[in-house]
Amino acid sequence: MARRFATVAMLFAVFSGTILAGARPGGIARQLALGGSGYSPLTVGPNIVLNPFIHDDPSIALLNPAYQKMYSDYVWLSVAGGAVSGFNSAADNGYGRQFGGVAFGLNRELSLGVNLSFDPSFTSTTGVGVVPQLASFVNAVSGRPAQGGLAPIDVFEAVAAYDLGSLDVGFGFLYGWATNANKTSGTAPTPSTDNELSARVLGFRAGIIFDLGGGSSFDADAALRLDKATDKLTTSPVPAATPLGEYSASATELQIDGRLKLKMSNKVNFVPYASFVNISAEPKQDTPPTPAAVGVPINSRKISALLLSVGAGMEYKLKDVYFAGGVSYRMGKVKAEQSTPPPTTTATNTLTGSAFPVINLGVEWTLLDWLTGRMGYYRAFQSVNNKSESSAPGASSSSETDTWFGNSNVVFGSYGGSDNGLITLGLGLKFGNFALDGTVSEEAIRRGLGLIGAQDNVNTFGYLTASYSIE
Repeated sequence: MARRFATVAMLFAVFSGTILAGARPGGIARQLALGGSGYSPLTVGPNIVLNPFIHDDPSIALLNPAYQKMYSDYVWLSVAGGAVSGFNSAADNGYGRQFGGVAFGLNRELSLGVNLSFDPSFTSTTGVGVVPQLASFVNAVSGRPAQGGLAPIDVFEAVAAYDLGSLDVGFGFLYGWATNANKTSGTAPTPSTDNELSARVLGFRAGIIFDLGGGSSFDADAALRLDKATDKLTTSPVPAATPLGEYSASATELQIDGRLKLKMSNKVNFVPYASFVNISAEPKQDTPPTPAAVGVPINSRKISALLLSVGAGMEYKLKDVYFAGGVSYRMGKVKAEQSTPPPTTTATNTLTGSAFPVINLGVEWTLLDWLTGRMGYYRAFQSVNNKSESSAPGASSSSETDTWFGNSNVVFGSYGGSDNGLITLGLGLKFGNFALDGTVSEEAIRRGLGLIGAQDNVNTFGYLTASYSIE
C-alpha cells in the first residue's frame, strides 16, 4: 500500500508539480538498478549492496563517513520492500531492511547527522553472528534450549564530517541493542527468577576523501565493531531438573575499504578498489549450569571469518549518459572450531567461497529533466569449498565438497535466487528538491502498471529510496 501511494504521488507530481533541479538522487535503489551486489560470495558481509565503481552516491556514506560532507543538508530513506519479479510476499515487505538518515551542515566546514536503523554488524548474521553462535553453544553445553525470539536490534549512529580543504574527514559512533528480560520474586518455596536474552553492538568508523587534484581523488575508511550477546537463566531455589547457567558470545569486526578515482580524460575515470573484513567470535560459559549439564560439555568454540574484494573498473560520463562497471575478485572464508574436555576431541569446519570474475555493470541516462532511466547487470562466477575435519584419541576423519555456482546471488530484500545473471531496471524521479529512486519489476514491463488496474500482486516498483535536499 505504501509503495502504491508513493507511485500515485509521483505520477501526480509529474503532471501538476513544477520541475526544478535541486534534488540529489541516489541510494541503495540506484545501486541495485545499476548492477550492485553484496560484499561476499558467501552472502556474509555488511548489510549493504553497491556497484563499487560508482564513485559518488549518498549510499557510500554508509561505508565512509567523510562522504556525509558531500551530502550535507540531506534527508534519505531506504523504503525497501517489493520484489523484482513474482508476487509480493511477507519475505519482501521491507521490515528489518528499512533505514534512513539526515545530515545538517552547521557551516561550510562541519556537518552533523544521524543514521537510523542501519545495522552493518554481524550480530544477527546466520552462522557468524554472536546471536546464532550463542544459541548453538547453549544448546550443546547446557542441555536446556537456548532462549529464542530476540527482537531486531535497534541501531543508531551519530556521524560528523569536516572539510579541511583538499581533505574531508568523517567519524561515526554506532550503538545498537535488544533485550528480553523477565524477573520475578517470591518467598520460599515460591521461586525467584532472573532471565535475560540480550544483544548489543558498539561501533566506531572513520574515513577520508583526499583530493589529488586534476579531478582525481582517493578515499579510505575503517570500522571497528564490538558485538555481544547474553543468555542467562537464574532461579532461586535451584530447580531439581532443568539446568540454568549464564552464557555469552562476543565478536570483534574490523573492516577496511579503499578506492581511487583517477581521471583519465574528461569522459573517463579509472576506479580500482579493495575491501577487507575480518571477524572473530567466541561463545563462552560465564556461570556453570546448575544442576549439572545434561548434554556433552564443549570446552571451547571459536569462529572466524575473512572477506576480501578487489577490483578495477571505470566511469564513463557524457552530458546525458553515465556508465559505471568493472570486474572484481572476491573471496570469503568462515571457519568454526570446537573442542571438548579430555579425552580431547576436536572438530573444524571451513567454508571457503571465491568468485571470479564478478561483473558489475550499470548505465543511466536522462530521459527528461525530471526522469532518469537505469539498467544494470550483475553476475558472479563462484565456487564454494566445504571442508570438515575431526579428531579423537586413536581416530580422525575429514571430508571435502566443492560446489560450483555460475549464478548471481544478491540477498537483500528485493533480490535473491539462482539467476544465471541478474539484469535490473530502474527509474529515478526528481520533483523540486525531492527525489525518488526505484527498481522496476520486469513483470511490470510485460503486463503493464499494476498500479492502474492489474488484478495480480506483482509490484510495479521493487526497492525504493527517497531523499530530500534541504535548502
